[in-house]
Amino acid sequence: MVTGKSWRHYWPWLNLGLTTLLIVARVWYLSSRISLAAIGAELLKASAGYTALAVAIMALTIVLKAWRWQLMYPAEHPPIRFTSAFWALSLGQYVNLVVPFLRLGEVARIYALNQENGTSGGRTLGTLVVEKTLDLVFFGLTIIFVLPFAFLPDYIQRPGALVIILPLALLVVLYLLAYQTDLVIRLWRKAISPLPQRLQIWLLKLAVAGLEGLAALRNRRLILLLLMLSLMIAILAVALPYVLFPALDLPLTVLDAALIHIVVSLAIAPPSTPAKIGVFNGAAAFMLWQSGLTDEAAVAGYAILLYLVVVAPQIALGIIAASRSKWRWRSVLPLDVPISGSSSP
Repeated sequence: MVTGKSWRHYWPWLNLGLTTLLIVARVWYLSSRISLAAIGAELLKASAGYTALAVAIMALTIVLKAWRWQLMYPAEHPPIRFTSAFWALSLGQYVNLVVPFLRLGEVARIYALNQENGTSGGRTLGTLVVEKTLDLVFFGLTIIFVLPFAFLPDYIQRPGALVIILPLALLVVLYLLAYQTDLVIRLWRKAISPLPQRLQIWLLKLAVAGLEGLAALRNRRLILLLLMLSLMIAILAVALPYVLFPALDLPLTVLDAALIHIVVSLAIAPPSTPAKIGVFNGAAAFMLWQSGLTDEAAVAGYAILLYLVVVAPQIALGIIAASRSKWRWRSVLPLDVPISGSSSP
């Protein structure tokens, strides 16, 4: 009988086996349609300068995300160090990549920040809600900007203005909650009053910590800085696929890069394969076909290069982060993540 403990022990090996199987299947599929030599030739002709620029953009994006997250703890004691936020973020991205069919990177981020700073899980969860809301707002703005100028698949066109209205509405709600914490706590006390005393205490601590995670929204200057950083992150998300066009001499535009960013982001958002193999590449290739690129070798070469530029830095940084935080795969289960202020699980 396989226990939960033994399952967690074999989890990374199962991931490795599944990833290897997917890579072999992908290579076999490509070789059945396109000459691997032709794909290799496309990759070899890629401009080293533009490829390095794309890697730099990816690294800068991670740095800006870590800085933005650090700023969401304006009153934390001890203060959140940038290095702590950076490595916790890197660990979260890594876990989201390598754990198949699940998205537990946020659990890993809570774990890492708690271990390094003793930050409570509830407070960190509050900051993650703000972060994801900001990302959704600017992703929605990207879609709204692209829609009037380009054809998009039906499943992207249907949401319409909701892709920006709903995240903005959530941001407004979070902003109001940040200024009405006393009222929220009083209402929460009433809501949980029928529950057992110990459960009430735990839920109240969790709610208070979560509201503390919204502290950045009480500082208007800080909100402006968070919005500016989010805008920069959104711009870099489009710039990265764009700079790889001249790297492979592809006659495509910024609009095509924005479309690739949108469709790839939507494709990899749900839980999927380890390291997003196949899903990421397929979405990028699909949009290149939609943009009128018919050279299969060029399509495959670009999809592979974009994948490597985006994924390889996250895996490399994630491995370092896992080593620094003494991450163990048993920690992917939410029950193993502390919510108290203790410095270790």
